[in-house]
Amino acid sequence: MSLSAMHNLISILNTQSFEFLNNAAGYYHPLDLFFVFITSYVTMAFVGVAVLVYFVFYLPAKAEEGWLRIQAFKNAWKVIVGVFLAWLFTNILKVIVAFPRPFQTLKHLHVLVSLPESYSFPSAHAAVTMALATGVYFYRRRLGELLFIFAFAVGLARIYVGVHYPLDVGVGFLIGYLIPKLLHIKREVVK
Repeated sequence: MSLSAMHNLISILNTQSFEFLNNAAGYYHPLDLFFVFITSYVTMAFVGVAVLVYFVFYLPAKAEEGWLRIQAFKNAWKVIVGVFLAWLFTNILKVIVAFPRPFQTLKHLHVLVSLPESYSFPSAHAAVTMALATGVYFYRRRLGELLFIFAFAVGLARIYVGVHYPLDVGVGFLIGYLIPKLLHIKREVVK
């Protein structure tokens, strides 16, 4: 299979899977409201701030020994840096790739939110929520698992509301996973 044929196949699958998910929008009002709510900046900011408060204030205050408090601050810092780098990398990549959003290229779709002005690829929402979930998972497994569910709901919502293709979300998830993972790699001391 040539590179051109592979590109066309990926493009067709990406568009068809987008249309499959987005065509459900507008038929069941409670589901529409849920996906609009889950993908809103307010919801994402609330979840992010709640996790930030938990990691920066609650966990260090709960630590009984000074070195545990310092470790809690280091962990919080790694989570924050991972989320920031995922956001920064996706926004730089958006400008470099300059891929249009679905509502700019497709007809007959349901857009349930205000139209973003930035490019589509990759999804910063997906990257940021996945980076938060991955970073938290290394230090608080159960909370991280809940945040993974939240991240996947946000990713699905971005497709459902009509502002991202599945490939945008998938690559956003990959970026959001890899950056915190790289920050978390423990370096062995060379003797």
